[in-house]
Amino acid sequence: MHALTGYLDFRPEERDETVAALEAVTVRSRADAGCVDYWWSEDLEQLCRFRFFECWESEEAFDAHQAQPYEHEFMTEHVSRIVGAAAHVFAVADRRSVLGD
Repeated sequence: MHALTGYLDFRPEERDETVAALEAVTVRSRADAGCVDYWWSEDLEQLCRFRFFECWESEEAFDAHQAQPYEHEFMTEHVSRIVGAAAHVFAVADRRSVLGD
């Protein structure tokens, strides 16, 4: 598995537009082949800092997701305007439920 986590900081005056873009990219990303988990959440302590988590079945599935036209559009129209960021990649060997299901 291939997982990514981090955050992107956006300008407060662009918050509504950013939230709409994040909602749209989330719906499309979750439908991509190989998507295990994908989400965004606004930081409770820092306005307009949006934290993300993505998990893909493989690095190839992630690469295919990154090649999607809607992902290029999101990167060009929104990520290009960030004012701060951090991101990390994790190589995950396995996953299992802690609930026993």
